Amino acid sequence: MTSEHLVLSLFAGAGGFSYGFKQAGLQPLFGAEIDHDACRSYQLNVGSPCHQMDLSRVEPRVLKALAGGCKPFIIIGGPPCQGFSTAGPRNEDDPRNRLIFNYLRIVGELSPRWFIFENVEGLLTSGGGQDVARLVRKFVELGYSVRLQKVNLATYGVPQTRKRVVIIGNRLGIDFQFPPELYSYDSGKAKKLSGLPMAPTLSEALAGLGDAATDKNLLVDYRVSTPMNSFDAMMRCDNERGGVTQHYQSADRSDKLHIELLKPGQTMKDLPEALWHDSFKRRANRRVADGVPTEKRGGAPSGLKRLHGSLQGLTITGAASREFIHPVAHRPLTIRECARIQSFPDRYQWEGNSASIIQQIGNAVPPMASNILAKHIQQIDGQFGAGLQASRVSSKPGLLGFVLTESAGMSPALKTTQTLLGDLMQGNLEFNDYETA
Repeated sequence: MTSEHLVLSLFAGAGGFSYGFKQAGLQPLFGAEIDHDACRSYQLNVGSPCHQMDLSRVEPRVLKALAGGCKPFIIIGGPPCQGFSTAGPRNEDDPRNRLIFNYLRIVGELSPRWFIFENVEGLLTSGGGQDVARLVRKFVELGYSVRLQKVNLATYGVPQTRKRVVIIGNRLGIDFQFPPELYSYDSGKAKKLSGLPMAPTLSEALAGLGDAATDKNLLVDYRVSTPMNSFDAMMRCDNERGGVTQHYQSADRSDKLHIELLKPGQTMKDLPEALWHDSFKRRANRRVADGVPTEKRGGAPSGLKRLHGSLQGLTITGAASREFIHPVAHRPLTIRECARIQSFPDRYQWEGNSASIIQQIGNAVPPMASNILAKHIQQIDGQFGAGLQASRVSSKPGLLGFVLTESAGMSPALKTTQTLLGDLMQGNLEFNDYETA
């Protein structure tokens, strides 16, 4: 592999981001990840080394040495995002948020041809919009032409509505666009009917899987021997086991009554209050009684929620196998079902206990979306890398464009971000800076 084909994966997790690149023919040289179980999962499936390290402490020159001193073709990664996530309180002083800027330092030291940075949508309004503006500005100062876009990964065929902020940059000066959307979507909570075919529904994504076992160690046969649809066929591809692991349910659930009463689309709040879990009562009351500002409260609590089989799923997180109820069966989703909704193929295996595995799955970049990004970058670079066409080359590094929302309205916080990024596009790089090292 030449230096212009090197792929380095930072905050690599279990390898979802890297696996999509591998499928596109770009085998990552290595991953870097702090979690021991995730590192083992990465190596098992991606087939490249994964160095267990704390990227908040490791000097970028260490990674440069691991890459043989070469300038990589691309660095990919999604730094831990819990500090920014709308699923919980957003703390601007959260040390996990500092990892965002450590990613920047590594890009600066290794100077890849391209980079892809992925994170949650909460990044857009963190620090009054200045965090993302500073980050983009720093990428520009390193010599990159950059685009930022909030993307719903359902438009790339992932069977869930999963909104993520993606920043892509290149040091070649290429003026590029994001991959075109391929699908419409509707999860009940998020919807975009653009005239394109619908992304796979939840039922289509789970089709072909047999009934969930009660023994976690069982290999569960497929429901039928031949794939039931194109997504099922894609998930089964090269799975020599003839069935799936991690497809089991708890034999005894105390919330069985709650689950049986839920209809598709209903949540804990649709049940009689006497049946509400204590944790749900606390969260529901906190949102109205504790005086916490709206922007600090995180997502609305729902507890258990039965999904619609005829729609796309909701965002898979580390809580999905506890809180998301199967559209038909009276049980939560299994780990394997969550993996399918994240577009992990059935041959994918994980290391660690159940809690670790579902966290690895929930944190991952879906391989299907990663694969589309990888192929798109390859196509752009192949067109312009050898002999750049002047009409597609920027005169200097800069922010080429950004998309913050597809909604008609915009929150005051997001309007501030829009103003800051707009200033960047006009060449105004002045901010009250702070140390990013």
